[in-house]
Amino acid sequence: MPVHNANLLIREARIKAGLKQEQLSEGICTPQALSRIETGMANVSHVTFQALMERAGVQYGRFPVFSSRDGFECFYGLKRVRLYLDAWQLESAYEELGKLEEKNWADNRLYYQEWLLLHCRLQFLSGCCSHQENYDTLLDALHITRPDIDLLDFHALLLSQNEIQLLTLIAQEALYLDMAMLCRQICAQLDTCLAESTFALIEKERMQADAAIVYVKYLIGVKDFDNAFEIADAYRKKAAVNAYDAPLIELTFLAGLCSHYTGKTELADTHIKAAFYSAQAIESCYATRCRDYLEKETEYRITGSMKDFPTLPLTAFPAKVFTDSVHVTDGIREADTVNAYTLGHLIQDLRLEQNVSQSVLCHGLCSKSKLSKIENDSLQPDIALATALLQRLGISGKIFPYWGNKKEAEFYDLHFKVIHNRNVSKETLKKYLSQMKTMLDSKDVLYHQEYLANVAFQSDSSDERIRCLTEALLLTLPSFDIHEIYSYRLTCEELSILNNIGHEYRNTTKSHLCSLYFLQILSYVQKTEPDVLLQAGFLPLTDYMYCHSLYILKLYQETTMLPDSLDMSVMKRFINSYGAFLFCYCQALGECSRYDEAHEIGIHSYAISILTERPKNASVLKQYLHDDFALNLEY
Repeated sequence: MPVHNANLLIREARIKAGLKQEQLSEGICTPQALSRIETGMANVSHVTFQALMERAGVQYGRFPVFSSRDGFECFYGLKRVRLYLDAWQLESAYEELGKLEEKNWADNRLYYQEWLLLHCRLQFLSGCCSHQENYDTLLDALHITRPDIDLLDFHALLLSQNEIQLLTLIAQEALYLDMAMLCRQICAQLDTCLAESTFALIEKERMQADAAIVYVKYLIGVKDFDNAFEIADAYRKKAAVNAYDAPLIELTFLAGLCSHYTGKTELADTHIKAAFYSAQAIESCYATRCRDYLEKETEYRITGSMKDFPTLPLTAFPAKVFTDSVHVTDGIREADTVNAYTLGHLIQDLRLEQNVSQSVLCHGLCSKSKLSKIENDSLQPDIALATALLQRLGISGKIFPYWGNKKEAEFYDLHFKVIHNRNVSKETLKKYLSQMKTMLDSKDVLYHQEYLANVAFQSDSSDERIRCLTEALLLTLPSFDIHEIYSYRLTCEELSILNNIGHEYRNTTKSHLCSLYFLQILSYVQKTEPDVLLQAGFLPLTDYMYCHSLYILKLYQETTMLPDSLDMSVMKRFINSYGAFLFCYCQALGECSRYDEAHEIGIHSYAISILTERPKNASVLKQYLHDDFALNLEY
């Protein structure tokens, strides 16, 4: 079964965008292949479908369909690589890239293009790359879909996200190769392309942040420090709100560098140290690169802990370059020869591989009959159900691009605004929730669950929050028993609700239930081994909330033992949660008279608070450590 009505969806999107077949297909497939797709004579792989829809300015895909299991594994593996690279976990990224090469990129040149892009990003992050080799490879990768592109005149092209990211890295490498004017011209055109694009806001702002880093480096190179600081600071603040950890650290360092060059010593210290210690806290080699640059290229005075703290050595990874001998296709298959690998097939395969019964998988979500129809492709689930089923099988369904209807798109836009509410007033938040409620009907069980989970935090009472969260949980897990957690398969939303219930118990007469909930969640993770992309949605908060609850309950010894029992690599991928974890952990160390460790961890927590625009947390921590343990942070 191909992408649902792919021919009609692509043709409709092309006509709506006012594009000819030649314009839509350029660099992706031939106009003849596109014509066959639109007339239903050929089927299209998921990644090619996504590229065509992106070119037409459409934000959502229909249900992803792959040419094979390898096609799914490549799509999903590339998402894992991005997660690892954003956390500077370079060894994990390199290993994942190697697995994708062994699969020959599922015989799809768009996967190969993205693989080359991410390999070059890995090389740059390592600090050990050949800039000329990286530049050449990036250009070759871009030519896979844009063989005739003019780097000095591409602003009018309809570019995919991968093409924009390739051009961003090309501009960066051009700067290191003393082609400053080329860097500036690419950055200016990217600014235009992104401003006029129709990508989802969260995707657009991430690409703008990455492009801003390159342009700020250019401005520093031409000594336009005031303009460089203004841009770095503006995008730094956006990255803090959106939790883009990788660009946030780099933009913060660049803002500090600009402050140093303009003689603003105190502001320079604030930003440079926040970036350095935050990078060090997550074991990123960027800390080493920062300090090396400061020592070799500036007169910045490195003092105190920043001078003495050890940093990670730089690790070189074997480079991968484009080669014409790689055999990959454009992802187009004749309609009568394709045996597409659908979400239904994926769900069935994962369920059988994990020995999960249909009744356990669909419990509270749908009937066994409906699940059977989904697995045999006689029924296509709605977006929420597809996502939930995949999550119960340990896969992050939210990374797939879906073509939602207007209602689904509006609901998730509101949901995103509600969960990213740091700068939103209570009145605005209530308005968003009210709008979400009006969109729901009795059939929208999963959306109603997300709505109730958000509503719970409008109450100031922990008991009322627990009541509302429990009501939300029981919508999909009727008669749920935390003691029997192994008998269930859980979605990310269900696990997040359990996190919050456990955390709220710390303020009630049943505070002993905190540890029960968190230990059960952690045991569930250990037993079911959800993928890292699914873990990203709930596990960092599990670890932070467990730490916070133990500390609030004055179980200091137990708090200090957590790093030995938790997978800290998960925490270090999400710096907001990690900073909050360290906030409690360093104070527990102080309570246990482990003052040297408390001081070191305190510096990391303080830096992350500054980095993520939480100066009050930083100030409070500094005061606590001074008043309670006579510790002065040598920051």
